[in-house]
Amino acid sequence: MPETILLSATAWLLFAGASFRFRREAGTNGRGDVRLLRIVASALLAVALIHCGAPLTGERWVHLLTGASIGAVVIVLALSAQPGHAMAPVRWLLLAKRRAIASAKAMLRPQTTANG
Repeated sequence: MPETILLSATAWLLFAGASFRFRREAGTNGRGDVRLLRIVASALLAVALIHCGAPLTGERWVHLLTGASIGAVVIVLALSAQPGHAMAPVRWLLLAKRRAIASAKAMLRPQTTANG
């Protein structure tokens, strides 16, 4: 159950970073960033469903909904108190994406030689 709460809270935080209200605090610049946040958040919720620690019955859905509800309450309280600090993991994710893109572009850029 604790991993379900943690995974779903992280997913709700990513969904909040993709929302219009918190884009400035999250550092979300474009449509690609929003799409990335939504895809990762959806994947985290799917992982929370798969690993919620119950057999594939109605109990699994109860565990998932309980964990998702607790995670959502935690995120709402954090965003109400200090949205800038709460969005730090989202900024880290977007920064990692930008660094990966920059390093890929640097690797694909044609190399100039000293003789040429």
